[in-house]
Amino acid sequence: ENVVRHGYPGDEVIAGRQWDYFMLAPSGSFLPWDHLLYYISAFLYKVFSVFKEPPLFSFLFYLPLLFMYAFIVSLFFFSFQYGKYIAGITSCLFVGLSPMFIPRSCAGWFDTDILNLLFPLLIMWTYLLSSASLYFKRKLFWICLSSLLVGLFCFTWTHWWFVFLFIILYEFIFMICLGFGYFYQKKGNLYPLKRHFFSVSLFISLSFFCIFVLAGREPLAILFNQVKEALSLNKPLIASIWPNVYFTVGELRRTSFLEIERSVGGVWVFVPSVVCLFAILIRALFCRAYSDFKRNSIIIIAIWFISMVFAASRGVRFIVFLLIPLGVSLGWVMNDMFEYLMKKRNAIGIAVVAAVLIVVNAGFISKGHNAAKGIFPLMDDTWYRVLNLIKEKTPGETIINSWWDFGDWFKVVSKRRVIFDGQSSFTPQVYWMAKAMLTDNENEAVSILRMLNNGGNKAFEIMDEYLKDPLLSVLLLENALLAPAEKKRDALQKFLPSDVIENVSKILTHNPARADFVVDHTMPYKIPAISYLGNWDFSKVYIAQNFDNREKDKIIDNLKNLGRDEQKMQQFYQEAFLISAKKRGEWLSRRLQFYGPLANGSEKDGIVFFDNGLAYNISERTLQSNNGQVPRSSFVADDNNVIETAYPNANVIFSVLIFKAEDGYKSIFLDPELGRSMFVRLYFLNGKGLRHFLPFVDAQEGNNYIRVFDIAW
Repeated sequence: ENVVRHGYPGDEVIAGRQWDYFMLAPSGSFLPWDHLLYYISAFLYKVFSVFKEPPLFSFLFYLPLLFMYAFIVSLFFFSFQYGKYIAGITSCLFVGLSPMFIPRSCAGWFDTDILNLLFPLLIMWTYLLSSASLYFKRKLFWICLSSLLVGLFCFTWTHWWFVFLFIILYEFIFMICLGFGYFYQKKGNLYPLKRHFFSVSLFISLSFFCIFVLAGREPLAILFNQVKEALSLNKPLIASIWPNVYFTVGELRRTSFLEIERSVGGVWVFVPSVVCLFAILIRALFCRAYSDFKRNSIIIIAIWFISMVFAASRGVRFIVFLLIPLGVSLGWVMNDMFEYLMKKRNAIGIAVVAAVLIVVNAGFISKGHNAAKGIFPLMDDTWYRVLNLIKEKTPGETIINSWWDFGDWFKVVSKRRVIFDGQSSFTPQVYWMAKAMLTDNENEAVSILRMLNNGGNKAFEIMDEYLKDPLLSVLLLENALLAPAEKKRDALQKFLPSDVIENVSKILTHNPARADFVVDHTMPYKIPAISYLGNWDFSKVYIAQNFDNREKDKIIDNLKNLGRDEQKMQQFYQEAFLISAKKRGEWLSRRLQFYGPLANGSEKDGIVFFDNGLAYNISERTLQSNNGQVPRSSFVADDNNVIETAYPNANVIFSVLIFKAEDGYKSIFLDPELGRSMFVRLYFLNGKGLRHFLPFVDAQEGNNYIRVFDIAW
């Protein structure tokens, strides 16, 4: 939208970089360098508008289909080289109808997922063509084209480097083998080794040049750190004291080999494809059955596959990158078998292979159809109406406070700034927002939100710039947030000079611009992730980070000096000593959850009977259960508070929340720590009894709510 309007994707250009005022409010943030999708989409829209000018977002809704078409055509011609029509068609059906691929290539999915497959395919293809070229000019042309594609891929996605590393690894393996043959086995000559060294050196140099021209120096400056971070992508404990949000993202959760197999299409697809890949690799390496081009191809395809199996085990979203090597290998072997039987004129064998091809490809079509049937737009009509109400009924400077999932919707539809979004969910703001949702202290929640809306995480940054101690800074800040407004300065005076206190106090005490808080029906299912981040224990983090390199007494003394209870810290240290490294992630925090959906209840003679088997006596506050489950306690809302009643005969770990809505009584099972949390009081109780959260928009469909509150500072 910005590119169409004024020629660049940011809201403003500052020092040559794109600045986004809507992300990480109130200050905004620089955009990363991956702008190609914005520019190419705006260019295609303007070209299309010459013939017919549709609404921009209608055009963008269908644009992924064009990208998908370009990818499938490229995949067909790439596979065609290895097995003509059989390989081309089989690989395209394998990849294009995969349940992992369809949701990322359908209309409405305006993202880089398709381009993230297209560019690596083209980069690998053009580099392979360069390695097979006997003429210098042709080799130079393909290397230049491959390098340009690396630059474009970098301009498309911040994690562009994986295919770049595949090619370097491929060349490294070749040079090791050639060097071993020449220097130790005294075979051949140095020309092939020099040729490979020249190719990879030129490829690296030209790729870096293209990246610098298209995306600037930042991708190259942080390349090493990106690769290192990728190895700890979903580890809960990283070098920073802050929780790693990627550890909680569903798409980046760890996955098993069985889940990889199921996601690709099931055992009947995955196992034969893997067998085909390694069968081709063995034939290429030991039987010399293929030309140099095909032999080089299967080596780099195998590197791709093995690397992506590792990546997929670290994050489920990377399974989609396995489709290309598996699809190409399956089609390749199918064609080899067919050609072999044709040469032998084995009619029965030909018929069997043809039948297998038909059955396999029909299976791809069936699975693709089933996957497509379940795809719906993420944004429904109710959400769209709510977003437009926010746009119409709030001033333009309003900041939306919510979880990061919907940040882009608030920015694009409501035209409002957000605390964070999907592109900035890795920032410390995620911890503070989760903590505000989990606390049962309204004043603490408002203090956190005031800090976020005045300066994001700037209060911590100002303090840590002076203290140079992240743990001390965050613990000191948490103490200040809990203190009343008139005593916040007192909480800081022991450690900070007056000028630093003045700057931090402004952020913690001044009333921000208009702000709204939004909760919706998907958040109860996200509470395990939200609670893991919000319950992050910095004392445990300090112990875990220093466990192997500091003495116990020093660790405990440091925490004691920071105001932590010595006995509790001793307990934490002992726990850290006993817990294995693999389980330490869950020790650092605690996940909370709701147990099942809302249950409806009907009242008769002062007793409410719920669909989940509970019967609640309103006057006596007692529970009975027809399935034998007795909750630990009940949480019931009165006019201004939430009252907990414990049950000594409890036999389950969870409690129950009971409340009366406009359409009758409701109940839901939940962990006791959630019973009085701000999230429960906002989402289920509609802010009842809260002073700082005023109901503004309330949309309901059955037991699903979208609720917007004005924050009364």
